[in-house]
Amino acid sequence: MLHLPETLKPAMILVCFMKVHYEERGMENSQVIIFVHGAGGSSATWYYQLKGLQDSFHVVAIDLNGHGRTVDRAEEDTVESYLKDIDTVVDNFERPILAGHSMGGALTQFYAQRFATKLSGIILVGTGAKLRCNPMIFDLLRNNFDGYIEAVGEFMFHENTPLELIEASKREVRKCSPDVISRDFGMCDAFDIMDDVCSIKLPTLIIVGDSDVMTPVKYSQFLADKIPNTTMKIIEEAGHSVMLEQWEQFNDTIIEWIHSTSG
Repeated sequence: MLHLPETLKPAMILVCFMKVHYEERGMENSQVIIFVHGAGGSSATWYYQLKGLQDSFHVVAIDLNGHGRTVDRAEEDTVESYLKDIDTVVDNFERPILAGHSMGGALTQFYAQRFATKLSGIILVGTGAKLRCNPMIFDLLRNNFDGYIEAVGEFMFHENTPLELIEASKREVRKCSPDVISRDFGMCDAFDIMDDVCSIKLPTLIIVGDSDVMTPVKYSQFLADKIPNTTMKIIEEAGHSVMLEQWEQFNDTIIEWIHSTSG
């Protein structure tokens, strides 16, 4: 059985830099990729990228404040506090690629609009230019956290995903408080840059699972149509957690894209 937390901890270096924790692995003096998790996630979201890309790149996975090992700063504006977390880590590297999943993809788009010169490219995973949320999510988080965890297992994965992976992911989500997850989804619900997403000019890779019901393929297609210099990859037999479900194809897609853009 797969247990992400137990497997993850001894294998990676924990770094604390200005109160933002992140996991770091890989090659020195190589392209840096910084991964940003989605709502209720943590650096553990990127377990298979930290493991699978370390021989090709320098890989970093952030814990946004209130998630994983980074202390909550609930008194701050949510978007600004998360962007501050990302900026703190980005400034530790030379023009990294910034990659974000779902909410992390929204933050990546915000960051690319504001700080494009600090990046060499972006990767958008299972996200969109607008991320409205079903009110049921907020109701479950307020009144039935166990029900929310079960919904994660039902809606985040393709039907063929191994049960061990789904259960491991549910255990990870349970580590985040309902208040923080609700805050995350509130940020997503307010996110809408459909009218100016075309202002992003960085080389962009878009990855989405063909069976993603949270952020369907049409969301990614909109991004691909609006952002110049974009490559889009639809991965089969994958849902919203494509980076876990089909991690080998996911990692290969990143490797091929970086080699093609740097060549």
